[in-house]
Amino acid sequence: MVYIYRMSFLASKTTTPLMQTAKATQRKISTVAPAGLDRFMKQHENVIPVDASWYMPNVPMNAYTEYMKSRIENAVFFDIEAVKDNSSKYPHMLPTKEVFEQEVRSLGIKNDSDILFYDQQGVFSLCRAAWMFEIFGHDPTKLHILNTYPAYAKNHADPNLVMVVHNLKTIMDRNIATSKSPHPESEYVATFDPSKVITYEQLLKLVQEDKIGTEYTLVDARSTLRFTGEAPEPRKGLSSGHIKNAINLPFTELLTPEKALLSSMSITNILKERGIDESKPIIVMCGTGVTACVVRAAMQLVGFDSSKIAVYDGSWTEWAMRAPEPLIVKDV
Repeated sequence: MVYIYRMSFLASKTTTPLMQTAKATQRKISTVAPAGLDRFMKQHENVIPVDASWYMPNVPMNAYTEYMKSRIENAVFFDIEAVKDNSSKYPHMLPTKEVFEQEVRSLGIKNDSDILFYDQQGVFSLCRAAWMFEIFGHDPTKLHILNTYPAYAKNHADPNLVMVVHNLKTIMDRNIATSKSPHPESEYVATFDPSKVITYEQLLKLVQEDKIGTEYTLVDARSTLRFTGEAPEPRKGLSSGHIKNAINLPFTELLTPEKALLSSMSITNILKERGIDESKPIIVMCGTGVTACVVRAAMQLVGFDSSKIAVYDGSWTEWAMRAPEPLIVKDV
């Protein structure tokens, strides 16, 4: 059933430039600057901060432990590594609607909640969580990205200094948390939006029919050396390389050294330099479907139509494990 739903992304392709159809009515996510967080929290009474931190397997950090030690007041912890399809051998693939629904209910998030996503590392895995909420039907105008949490936490490290200099009460909570949420269980109801995801089978068909680069734009968010095949993949035994006619846009190029999203003007210029526009439906991918969502979020923030940007959920890990060898391209 899910596979049938997902086919609609392919059916949505149009020869009319997307910029002509979506700008006026598009509903999209937004960012919140660290300096404006206190004001944002006051203006959105039902906002729930969501710590969506996740660390790569080779990073000796535990996201939930970090959440327990320090968080924004009333924040919940959303784990992309736990809320997934447990039957899949590929990392953190999308869960079923029912699994997502159950987790969100347990966190106390409601359908009309404003959600502020943040990440202990900056802008990283939070974009994957935001995409998951969007694909499962949460109103995009109620999805917000803190740009970034480390900057806010650093500036509010001393509560007394914050009060004296800014006349503000810090909303950092450094008491040890004992659960993933301080809120009572909700009755959240999810739906599934098929326009925002693409499967291996669908992408394989597009590649075999030479539609990548001609009818669809495929953007790969991995590092340049992994894309060209010069550097190995982090996962042992997995070939590096790329899909024919894909465009390489490492997600790090859209971030500042402090791991905050660049300005809209800078992001727009980078997309133009890469030849990425809305003349064709866009597919984004990366290693395991996490940093692809950073690129997607950046595109949304500069006005690209969300319904025309699909994430290849399995990304390079699935492609390298399943695709015929001739469909793995190396530049070396």
